[in-house]
Amino acid sequence: MTTNTLSIQKLTGRDNFSTWKFAMEAYLQHEELWECITSVDSVDNKKDIKAKSKIILSIDPQLYVHVQDASTAKLVWDKLSKAFEDSGLLRKVGLLRDLINTNLNSSTNVEDYINKIMSAAHKLRAIGFSVDDEWLGTLMLAGLPEEYKPMIMGIESSGIKISADLIKTKLLQEVRSDTTTAFYVKSNKYKNSQHNKNKTTYSEKPKGPRCFNCNKHGHVSKQCWFRNKKENNNDTKNSFVAAFSASLLNDNTSWYVDSGASSHMTMHGHWLQNKKAPPVDNIRIADNKVLSVHSCGTVTIQVPNEATGIPDCIQVNDVLYVPDLSTNLLSVSKIISNGNQVEFNENGCAVKNKQGHVVANAKLVNNTYKLLSCHSGKAMLAISVDKYLWHQRLGHINFNDLNKIPDCTLGVKMSQQNKEITCIPCLQAKQTRLPFKHEGYRASKLLELIHSDVCGPMENQSIGGARRSIGQKP
Repeated sequence: MTTNTLSIQKLTGRDNFSTWKFAMEAYLQHEELWECITSVDSVDNKKDIKAKSKIILSIDPQLYVHVQDASTAKLVWDKLSKAFEDSGLLRKVGLLRDLINTNLNSSTNVEDYINKIMSAAHKLRAIGFSVDDEWLGTLMLAGLPEEYKPMIMGIESSGIKISADLIKTKLLQEVRSDTTTAFYVKSNKYKNSQHNKNKTTYSEKPKGPRCFNCNKHGHVSKQCWFRNKKENNNDTKNSFVAAFSASLLNDNTSWYVDSGASSHMTMHGHWLQNKKAPPVDNIRIADNKVLSVHSCGTVTIQVPNEATGIPDCIQVNDVLYVPDLSTNLLSVSKIISNGNQVEFNENGCAVKNKQGHVVANAKLVNNTYKLLSCHSGKAMLAISVDKYLWHQRLGHINFNDLNKIPDCTLGVKMSQQNKEITCIPCLQAKQTRLPFKHEGYRASKLLELIHSDVCGPMENQSIGGARRSIGQKP
């Protein structure tokens, strides 16, 4: 004979009491027998006997000794709760330690990680320990590895209140999504280029975190050995692994704000100012295609200013020139690392400077954030003015401070920035004449040198009507 209680895992002791209690409560409610446990008044005898038998049949036979003298279903329930529902301080400390120490790397997968945290939280709440929902969601984010940092920054910038359900949904969406996540991770140069995935075996049950590159378990994307399978690793130089959803767009004049990109990139080399050698030699995009990086520099983008009606210029530093890229990317992590802010909402996002002022806006277009810029999003090529002319414009400022201005001010471009220039007016203005020498002189003849002193006007006139007197001495 079968019974519905067989679908409930039997109570074996303190370890599974919390889950057994939850399942048994739901089962008794389904059978309309829960009133036998909660009611303070007398209940129907037949219902009470039925509820008592169902509870006893759902526990391990070794535990019968705890309930053999119980005459009602409520007494059976209370005796089991008293025996196995440990609500002491030691129990709370142990559950809280399990909750805090749980992380994704020590879990089988994301689902297992979420289940561990939620289970510990439910057990704490069951014994009277309050677990704040926002704190629980923050704890889920704290246990994630470094690869989830772009997702955490996106949640922070969105301004949405953190909750356990929100973070749980985000993490499960990351696992179930078929699209490639926009992560940039720096690759290592491998010594061994022979990695055959056909020779690599895995157990049927996945172990360890899930890799977003090959969808296998047991490692993270930065440790993935399949990333460079199409390259000769002996010749591979430093590169960036790039996966960007806007790469499918054929928009070569606009800029897109990407929360996963680790560097700014453009496909137009003539937009760059102050070019220099790039930090990497190539990047890899979502379809595993490798694109070469030619140079690095600064790009000035003109954006509208609704307050003044006059366009503003934004200077973007360390932009990689990738000729084969299909669009232009602005990295959220780079923007934030410079002390700025990026706030996302349902309509787009806003870029704020260190003072909290909005300097640029992006509109949500086809699930991508397109920067609102002037002239179809093209970068404005600032006219390079001669360094000596800027020196004159700024009141003959010293050249050491003048060389720093292009790096800390928007819209100031100058040629010959690092070239030593001599300003003739500055040299002449800073020159001084030697003082006149004081030489003594003594007269050699009578009355050759006379010292005179004029005194006056006097308050009272002399007899002759004069108000001044002259004194002379040879």
